[in-house]
Amino acid sequence: MRVDTKLLQSIPLFKGIEASSFDALFACVGAKRERYEKGDFIFLNGNVTSSIGIVLAGRVQVIKEDIFGNKAILNDLGPKAVFGESFVCGGSYTLTVSVQAAEISEVLFLPFERIMSICPSACGFHNALIKNMVEMIARKNLRLVEKLEVTTKHSLREKVLTYLSQLAQEQGTAIVTSPLGRVDLADFLGADRSALTRELNRMRDAGLIGFDKNTYTLMDVSFS
Repeated sequence: MRVDTKLLQSIPLFKGIEASSFDALFACVGAKRERYEKGDFIFLNGNVTSSIGIVLAGRVQVIKEDIFGNKAILNDLGPKAVFGESFVCGGSYTLTVSVQAAEISEVLFLPFERIMSICPSACGFHNALIKNMVEMIARKNLRLVEKLEVTTKHSLREKVLTYLSQLAQEQGTAIVTSPLGRVDLADFLGADRSALTRELNRMRDAGLIGFDKNTYTLMDVSFS
């Protein structure tokens, strides 16, 4: 399997693993690589999985649909992001969410139990994989807390400002680029697209923000 080793080494799950070890690592854990067209489902709600996925290229979304067909985007993931570990790590292998390609994407799949088990060959990279997996799950829990901070706000304006504030802290600037388009952002915030557009316009008129497509400016905010 040919994958850019520089890309792999920049993925937190593979931190500390030498480039020369990846061929042996993929053979040891039974990794496979798949390509998806926009709209293809990678994981489907109700199905069973025993592998985690790593986005190598493109963008995928973790989505949740209720019995009435309402869709909510739980996460929007670009290259180097990992998904599926919460289900396989928690022992519940039946998915309660779906993962869908938001654009043409390539995903690397790794069986979770083979990652977390020391193989008979005592491969040197296994200890690093296990340590990195634990750290990664801890960081993802913090991300969930951040999402809760957004979605538990009472008004749509508060949700928008909290979301943009988090982006500003991550990107270190008051001018931020959201990975979500208007439709996806509305789903993420649990709002109607028209209502979100109206609120953004009101916020702009009130001098709180400026925006151009997916780029937003938080007014009266400075970064040293």
